[in-house]
Amino acid sequence: MPRDVAVYLIVLCMVLWRVSGVYAAGFAVLQQGTAAMAQGNAFVAQADDPSAIFYNPAGLIQLKQPEIYLNSVLSSTNRTYNSPTGLHATAKHEIFSIPAFYAVLPLNERFVAGLGLFTPFGLGTEWPSTWAGQYLTTKSKLQTFNLNPVISVKLLDNLSGAVGFDVLWSKVQIRRKTVRFVPPLRDIDNDFKGDGVGFGYNLGLLYEPMEGVKLGVHYRSEIKVTHSGDLSVSLLDNVGGEADVVFPPSVTWGCAYSRIKPFVFEFDVTWTGWSTYKNLLLTLNQPIPATIPPATLSSILQEKNWDDTWAFRFGANYELRPGMKARVGYIYDLTPVPSDTFDPTIPDANRHIFTIGGDTQIGRFTLGFAYNYILSENRSKANMLAINGTPLPAANQANGKYESDNHSLGFSLSCKF
Repeated sequence: MPRDVAVYLIVLCMVLWRVSGVYAAGFAVLQQGTAAMAQGNAFVAQADDPSAIFYNPAGLIQLKQPEIYLNSVLSSTNRTYNSPTGLHATAKHEIFSIPAFYAVLPLNERFVAGLGLFTPFGLGTEWPSTWAGQYLTTKSKLQTFNLNPVISVKLLDNLSGAVGFDVLWSKVQIRRKTVRFVPPLRDIDNDFKGDGVGFGYNLGLLYEPMEGVKLGVHYRSEIKVTHSGDLSVSLLDNVGGEADVVFPPSVTWGCAYSRIKPFVFEFDVTWTGWSTYKNLLLTLNQPIPATIPPATLSSILQEKNWDDTWAFRFGANYELRPGMKARVGYIYDLTPVPSDTFDPTIPDANRHIFTIGGDTQIGRFTLGFAYNYILSENRSKANMLAINGTPLPAANQANGKYESDNHSLGFSLSCKF
């Protein structure tokens, strides 16, 4: 192994397996391989490296050798809030690590097995403890890992299919303040931490109706996870509780065109069923004193009512020479968050994503890199959010303008055996 490749591998593994701090800005994380990431995640109809386990496992039938693939993305999000009265807040700036690992084993000419471990969803937003929206949120954190074994089958000479099974582990933290109106009069902190496991599946098809034209489709099922943990409340002992999160189903369709050498073009459309995220409900094992009269709370509910959404992905790659490609892409990603429940926990907006990158082969190794710039459209909050059906006072709604952008840098290393 060349010395520089060995050093790269060691550094990449150190970043990839820093799992104690792995969580990503945003909710859905699609940056799971540098080839796809560099060309706008338009990859469902190409799916020609081990990251196809995430994007479309039917493409694994194209791989003829055992292969291991490591991927790591460093992601940094900037978020700011400005109120009409001049209040300003900036979310804590952090760099998150998003890891992925894939292994592929061709069994014979018609069957290929694969195993993926990746982070399909993530959230990391922390606002100052005394900002205008402290009664809505001060910290939200979501960390997931998905174990995804798959099998790809060559059904016809030009048609392959795949099926996979998902085991999703998820950990959440939700922190905010409330005002206690019964003695002693003071702000109190609510901090829930919990984790759980859910199960799902994924299906894929890859069809080549003519040479140089490929059609792909990939479906991932919804996965329900019940997060069991403890609610920490100022002045009280910890209280056990549960919070359900239904991670959404998604379908991606795509067409890749490679008849104009040395270019490959792809266009994908993704539908995501975010309407599964109807509310954020924390059910407590025992009642706690209410922050407003008359008595106690046995649950804490905030409506979300997200919408199903679409994303449009354009990508292209250019073969500079055998074994070396340059890639570029663009994504227009519509937000699922409606105006009446828009809140600073996930201050999401329609996004424009600009992507670039490339990869090169060095013997049996392939090195890849990708850069994404994610620009969210400015969005104003002008609603009245409620907890357990009771709207917060107008002064605590944190209405105003929210702005955000993100820089993501990905590196990958694969090895064929």
